[in-house]
Amino acid sequence: MSSLVINNQGTNYTLYYNILYFFKTIMKNHPSLNFVSQGDMFSIDTNEFPAYPLGNFTITKADFLEKNIIYTCQLTIADKVKDKNNESTGTANNQTIEFEGTDDTVDIHANTLSIMNDLLCFTRTGTQAFEFSGNPSAQPFKDNFDNGLAGWVVTFNLIVFNSCDTCLFELYP
Repeated sequence: MSSLVINNQGTNYTLYYNILYFFKTIMKNHPSLNFVSQGDMFSIDTNEFPAYPLGNFTITKADFLEKNIIYTCQLTIADKVKDKNNESTGTANNQTIEFEGTDDTVDIHANTLSIMNDLLCFTRTGTQAFEFSGNPSAQPFKDNFDNGLAGWVVTFNLIVFNSCDTCLFELYP
């Protein structure tokens, strides 16, 4: 990964925008990702024609505790599945390939899981703005979308300190 310095001084990570910005920034700085988005993963190919592999981030829930906000987040890393053209025949140049299939799904799962690991490790160690609540859990997918993507989606909870005395408005006259 390129050197990315996250300046936690003065950044309010209780703000939705700042969490989106953090994850989009680290994905844009990862050398293996060619497209970064946020929001609904199901509409990526309907609105744009991205370069692959891609990363997508969304916040699906926010729980307000006394001193924290816990954001439930989903991070998806995906690539376009391509068919393999095995040109060897049974009589010439036949190769045994350990993970061969009719497409490159196994390669995509290996590569996108590695990218996912980089992003989660950087989130865990590269900033003190928030921490994971529990352990992130990733699930592989293929054919979940109409656009022929495969990869991993990880769901995790981020704990962010919430200073409840920061309201700027006099709400009770």
